Amino acid sequence: MFRKSVKKHHVNPKFRAYGKARIDIAVRATSQAEWQKLWKKPAFPFPFTWGENWKQCIEYKVDDFPAEVGFFIDILGLPINAFDPGYAMFTSPKGEFYFAVIPTLEGEKSTPPDSIRIQFMLDNIYQTASELERRGIQFEQWPQACSEGSSLYIGYFRTPHGICVDVWGLVANEETNQIESPDGEASEPEQISQDNLNISHSSSDENEKDQSIESEGVVDGLEDDTEDEDEAIEYEYVYEENA
Repeated sequence: MFRKSVKKHHVNPKFRAYGKARIDIAVRATSQAEWQKLWKKPAFPFPFTWGENWKQCIEYKVDDFPAEVGFFIDILGLPINAFDPGYAMFTSPKGEFYFAVIPTLEGEKSTPPDSIRIQFMLDNIYQTASELERRGIQFEQWPQACSEGSSLYIGYFRTPHGICVDVWGLVANEETNQIESPDGEASEPEQISQDNLNISHSSSDENEKDQSIESEGVVDGLEDDTEDEDEAIEYEYVYEENA
C-alpha cells in the first residue's frame, strides 16, 4: 500500500507529553513500591516480530572507513556479520549486539562524533582496560567510580572517527585499590536506573499497573493537527499528582 513520504520532520506533541509523564515518574519514585504504584503500561504494545537474522543495529558514517574498520576488526577483535568495500556490520562472538559503519559519500556529512556512544557492560573492567591499553588504545578516562563510594565504574576511549566507547563494570570494594586512575580527574555523576532502585518489572498491584498511561490523562486533547512545521509546538501537561 502506497504511503506519501514525509518531507519535514514533525514532532507530535503527544510524544513529548508521554515522555514528560515517564520522566516525572522517574523523578518521584524513590522506592520499588512507589515505582510499581506510579508506572503504567505503554499506550501501545511492542509491535515488532523478529526475523531469523540480526535483531537490531545502529549505523553511522565515517570519513576514514579503513581506519574504523581496522580498529574494530583487528584491534578490538569484533567479528563481522556483514562486510564489503562500503559496509561493515560488527557483532560479538555470540551475537549479543550489532552496529554498522559506512563511508561518507561525496556531498554527505559524516556522523558527528559526539552524537552517539557505544557502551559495553563488562565483567572485569580493570582487566579489560589493561588489555586494551596493551593493544595501543588510549583511554580518555581510565575506569573510575561514577560517584564517590559507588561500585559502578566507567571508562572510555574513542574510535578513529571519534565515537566514544564506554566500558562499564561493577567493582567490589577490595578491587578499587588494584589499579588507580592515571590522571585522578573527577568522576561523572552516577546514572540512576530501574536497576539502581532494585525495581522489579512485576507489580504487587497488577490491576493498577495494567492501566495504560492513556488513562492517566497525560495526552488528553493533544491531537496532531499542526500544519506548519516551523510553528512552535505547545501543549498542556496534565499529569495529575496522586493524592
